[in-house]
Amino acid sequence: MIEEKKVNLYTNLIYFIVVVGLCVLRICSGFGLFAFMGKAGSYVFSVVTQVGLCFFLPLIMLKCLTKAPNREVFRFCSYKKTSSKIIVASFVLGFVVFFLNIYFSTFFNSFISLFGYKHGAASEIPGTWWGLLLGVICTAVLPAICEETLHRGLVLNGNSFFGLRKSIVITSVLFGLLHMNIEQCGYAILIGLLLGHICCGCGSIWPSIIVHFMNNFLSVFLSWSRSMGWSVGNIFGLFSKFMQSNPLIGFVVFFLLLVLLMYAVHLLVGYMFRETFTNSFVKKQKQMASIALRESFFHEIDSIKKDNANGEDDEILRINASDFQAFVNQNLANIFKEAKAIEEKDKKFKMLPNAKVFYWGSIALGAIMTLLSFIWGLL
Repeated sequence: MIEEKKVNLYTNLIYFIVVVGLCVLRICSGFGLFAFMGKAGSYVFSVVTQVGLCFFLPLIMLKCLTKAPNREVFRFCSYKKTSSKIIVASFVLGFVVFFLNIYFSTFFNSFISLFGYKHGAASEIPGTWWGLLLGVICTAVLPAICEETLHRGLVLNGNSFFGLRKSIVITSVLFGLLHMNIEQCGYAILIGLLLGHICCGCGSIWPSIIVHFMNNFLSVFLSWSRSMGWSVGNIFGLFSKFMQSNPLIGFVVFFLLLVLLMYAVHLLVGYMFRETFTNSFVKKQKQMASIALRESFFHEIDSIKKDNANGEDDEILRINASDFQAFVNQNLANIFKEAKAIEEKDKKFKMLPNAKVFYWGSIALGAIMTLLSFIWGLL
């Protein structure tokens, strides 16, 4: 088991190192570190930052600091099984979140434009099949797995001593700032709040990975579709023109779609939570039923043993039912151990001084880089 007393310190230390590494790579990239690679430079940068810094480095450091086995490290990061129904619901939720994200990003980008911020040209995916494949891997698959492992896995569980709500908010703020881009920071924090609730509610990181993947994948697909000259790639441009030419009808449609998307998120998240609870309840029921059956069986054996006054077959009937009762009570205690652990985590927890330095250092570095991206957009 990973030692709980120092896990918060380890978590914040690891995250601070990741943020420092990302800052250095971003600065070096700004000075043309990957320019000699041409178009491949952006893909190399993505692999180095995502796979190297956000995935392998945190997991390896956590393993070395805690001396925990690989399986325990992945379990700590919420890599746990989930049902096929929740997997399907996660894909549908990811589709809904993508369109909801368009609303949030449009509003936030319009807001910062009021201050004179000039938005940079969005990078287009090359209109080739290999361009789509590389775009999906580097923009959808890797960020979904690596960023979720770092935030909804390592940081969320490492700060769980503050209670679920605080740890979700902390993780979401760090997630938004880690993008180090003012255009992405706002909606990334909002999506982070949703992903944190999904991960905690489902007890597994896989649903949040899938939602994250779908959001990025649809963005890549639409960009690639525009490069291919497909009409589906310009769906948001056509919708924008419709709103400009029909302001009243456009506003009504805009509002109704927003309400519909929010309601869909509510239904899907509720379904995923209910499905998780049902699966957990059935599992506990089976465990308790198994214990009850074994208890009844050994009680019967004990009664048979008493009836054998002559001591025949005594070698076989040596099990004492009262001893087994203690075994049953111990198993019942283990069944509800997780619920007790959650209650304990809701208690107030004082962060160690060193952990505070790393925690606030991560926030400061992310905020500075995000602010610099805003200033750069003003210039």
